[in-house]
Amino acid sequence: MIVDIELTRRDKNRYAARALQFPDLVVEAPSREDALTQIRQALLSRQQAGVEFVQITLDETSNGTASVWPRHAGMFPDDETTRIMLSEIEQQRKTLDQDAGQ
Repeated sequence: MIVDIELTRRDKNRYAARALQFPDLVVEAPSREDALTQIRQALLSRQQAGVEFVQITLDETSNGTASVWPRHAGMFPDDETTRIMLSEIEQQRKTLDQDAGQ
């Protein structure tokens, strides 16, 4: 598992390490290496205590941001208005491509 750590130098001899995915998990130590060792140990302790770290993927449709176009693609294959619209889009793209090439 990869955990992002924010490492901050507090004083000349003081470092704080914070696990970004676990904002309540912060350690301080006299050296950079000690701070990283302590934060690593704190994460391992949580894991050994039965805390499970998992990643999930949300279904695109669950948050309402999924595109509705795939549902409607090809719905009107013989529609004259759709044919005209697609022709205009193609012409605009060709014009933009030509302008970009100059």
